[in-house]
Amino acid sequence: MKTTTATALAILLLGSAAASSLSAQGHFQWGNSISRIVRAPIYGLDPMHPTQSRSGNTAAGMPAGTQTYGGVPIEGPGYTAAIYTGDTAAQVMASITHVQLDTFRSGPNAGLTTSQVTSDPNRPPGTANVHYQLRVWDNQGGTITCWAQVMAAGGSIPCGVSDVLVFSTPLSVGPLGPPNTGGIRSFQLTAVPEPSLVALGVLGFGTLFFRRRK
Repeated sequence: MKTTTATALAILLLGSAAASSLSAQGHFQWGNSISRIVRAPIYGLDPMHPTQSRSGNTAAGMPAGTQTYGGVPIEGPGYTAAIYTGDTAAQVMASITHVQLDTFRSGPNAGLTTSQVTSDPNRPPGTANVHYQLRVWDNQGGTITCWAQVMAAGGSIPCGVSDVLVFSTPLSVGPLGPPNTGGIRSFQLTAVPEPSLVALGVLGFGTLFFRRRK
């Protein structure tokens, strides 16, 4: 009887471990400020050109670039940063479901989010070639909580997006050694999204890569 009980317990534990493994979520590190990897502040509207879309790091960024901005780095809880993932660039651009949200720091760290490790609910550890995109918007005092609301506003809410990028390594088993969003570069918010962004929000799909401007 003891042997039978022990055997049944072992089978149960093995089954639980297998189920846990199958439902495990892959991890990645995200943000636009990751120590010794990337520092790419997000800038607010250019008061002289509020509808202009511009991206690329400045000379103070990491890595350093040559871009300049008319607006100042955004800061505080009034702006939301969201990370989106997908198996392809088109899938990422079509997504209106974020993996995680964050707000922005202030003072000397204005324009920057807090680097953090999160899990992808739709992809297990070891998943390779995962695409990602950072989107940022003015959350209007906390009332705009998702990208669908941004797009439904018809361009009246300042927002911006990064290029669609690919993690250089597969999603990790746990929070140690995950791939990161080191490919993100600075960009500025615009008051009127490009037509492709409006179409993306309304129709729920897209096939266009966003060009990275130097």
